[in-house]
Amino acid sequence: MGTRVYLGDLRYNYSGVLANDCMPLGVAYMKAVMDREDAAREIDSRIFVYAENLLEAMRADPPDVLMLSNYVWNEALSHYFFREAKAINPNILTVLGGPNISLEPDRQLAYLDKYPCLDVYALGEGDFLAHHIVQSFMDAGKSISRLGAAGLPSSVFRNPEGHAAIDETKPRHKVVEDIPSPWLTGIQDEFFDGKLAPMIETNRGCPFTCTFCVQGTKYYSKIHNFSVDRIKEEITYIARRIKSHSPNMGTLRIADSNYGMYERDIEISGHIGQMQKDYAWPTFIDATTGKNKPERIIKSVEKVGGALVLYQAVQSLDEEVLRKIKRESIKLEAYKVLEVHMRGRGLRSVSDLILGLPGESLTSHLRGLHQLLDSNIHQMHNFQAMMLKGAELESIESRELFKFDTRFRVLPKNYGVYGGEKVFDVEEIIVATDTLPFEDYITCRKWHLVSSVFWNDGWFEQVARFARAHGIRNSEWWSRMLPAMENGSDEMRAFLDSFVAETKGELFPTPEACIEFYSGAENFAKLQSGEIGDNLMYRYRAIASFHLWNEVCDAAMGATRALLEERGVDGKIRDFGTFWKDFHSYLRLLHASGRDRKAILSSERATLNYDFPAWLAQGDLGDPNECRYPGPREVEFRLTEEGGRELESALAVWTTHIKALSKMVTRINVDWQVRECRVLPSGLAGQPREAEAGAVGELP
Repeated sequence: MGTRVYLGDLRYNYSGVLANDCMPLGVAYMKAVMDREDAAREIDSRIFVYAENLLEAMRADPPDVLMLSNYVWNEALSHYFFREAKAINPNILTVLGGPNISLEPDRQLAYLDKYPCLDVYALGEGDFLAHHIVQSFMDAGKSISRLGAAGLPSSVFRNPEGHAAIDETKPRHKVVEDIPSPWLTGIQDEFFDGKLAPMIETNRGCPFTCTFCVQGTKYYSKIHNFSVDRIKEEITYIARRIKSHSPNMGTLRIADSNYGMYERDIEISGHIGQMQKDYAWPTFIDATTGKNKPERIIKSVEKVGGALVLYQAVQSLDEEVLRKIKRESIKLEAYKVLEVHMRGRGLRSVSDLILGLPGESLTSHLRGLHQLLDSNIHQMHNFQAMMLKGAELESIESRELFKFDTRFRVLPKNYGVYGGEKVFDVEEIIVATDTLPFEDYITCRKWHLVSSVFWNDGWFEQVARFARAHGIRNSEWWSRMLPAMENGSDEMRAFLDSFVAETKGELFPTPEACIEFYSGAENFAKLQSGEIGDNLMYRYRAIASFHLWNEVCDAAMGATRALLEERGVDGKIRDFGTFWKDFHSYLRLLHASGRDRKAILSSERATLNYDFPAWLAQGDLGDPNECRYPGPREVEFRLTEEGGRELESALAVWTTHIKALSKMVTRINVDWQVRECRVLPSGLAGQPREAEAGAVGELP
């Protein structure tokens, strides 16, 4: 009888929305190696991504070996299945692997002691190690104790006395091409189910030493490349299968730490661009672009027709912070060069800042936000520093050195009920340091909400451009938006107050306290409905985009008008009141919003006095009266053919529930939600409107 091995890269789907929508890659590599090395066909291996399917299979046909991945988003879920496995058969070998384990050896040993149902923790890359563990188990007569007596390289395991032991971690396998392709071998075929997005890897490793990142450690410092020919063949295979099996899936994920930074990436992007022509896929590429070599990154981005957004993960712009997190080797000047070139080519750029890093303060964090804004960055992601096990920042030494004060919160959508047991995955984040008190943390989070709602994705880019044309910096304009919410309509004040209350309410002093809170029947029901426990920034962004767009637009336009009047701009433009009223209407209707699919995909009409598309096409945004119609014109706002098609497909995948929309807003091309504005033929001016645009009164 062969050895049955179940490989799992589990993700939650209990909420009705996948918490992780990537196809499994790491365990697929392991199976590919296992299948090739198992010449005698003694191993029967199978991959699982959906927890429910694994539970059913374990009960029907228990495995001899259960190997599961360990990331911050599925650690508790994996341990639940180890407990189930041991309850079914104590002789099942349970193996956990992945980056989510502390660096210090004594803490690694303690990890095994903490989880009695775990037999082996595989350290480092597991492509070849997984097969070695299974083969060693078979050679030991499928005896866990004899396996421990022989020892295991690159692993934490139990010796025959039941005590945790550890063997030295071997260097990474340099020739990654030795790993068979899980795409070309058909291993991934079953996961083209319309829900999961394909994820590829063109290289492994990272040359940078950032302390907050697992790949910043010495273990990952060397870059190992898959061949360009293999990558092209994989991408072609994926494109064809997407077209035949998952036509609504427009996303491609690239797992590289610095995509676009290497010369070969230009060729790879060129091939992706060819797939876009041949198969209309991918329409969206999720990748972290490189930190240096701006000229190469620009060429890579240009090759894929706007599907790849430039991702400038600066994390902080304060030199002292960068020194403390060992990020000095990344040239900030490269970001400036990239931004200039991207703007000149009409391409979009994104940047990250992390709140809570060593040495960061309210002043330095806001200064960094202002610098990014004034560089004309398109989008700013603001994250909280996570204590990622496997990163230097999570070590006991770093915790004590920088006086980290941490809290725990449930990971969005990472929960479920399995076998009658509630399971939650929880993350640890930094909420205060020796330079950032908790009160300043909350203030920073308010400004992050401002960035998410008023700056990101260019919802008000035209307004900010107009302000810049009159000498107002982006950071000055942006700084008016928080007061606009604080002193705005009842809806906007409630929107902000609710965000702050949830920001505080999602934090717990221990993981146990967090789990206890959400385990209660009432709170668990709220968690299921998306009322609590979701990604707050994405949830409130979705609310602003789809449910409160009119109120958000009112706040932005009112605050901007007040700022312009302070600078005397209203006196320089004839009939400013009419212009501003029409500009307000134009921006409000340009953005597709609503609470259901019909409203989001609908067209709308309004009567305007200005040709705004022509005016906004001007480089300097001069006098809008130069683009004033001879008389009022009825115009229609309608999604483009591509936008309507892609947005409808996205809604079919994600639905219009707010907990789904909070995920969807991170998965769609922002242009899909932008309507075109066209003047209707004069004969239609008096016809009934498809959707009443609503009057927009002149703002005070």
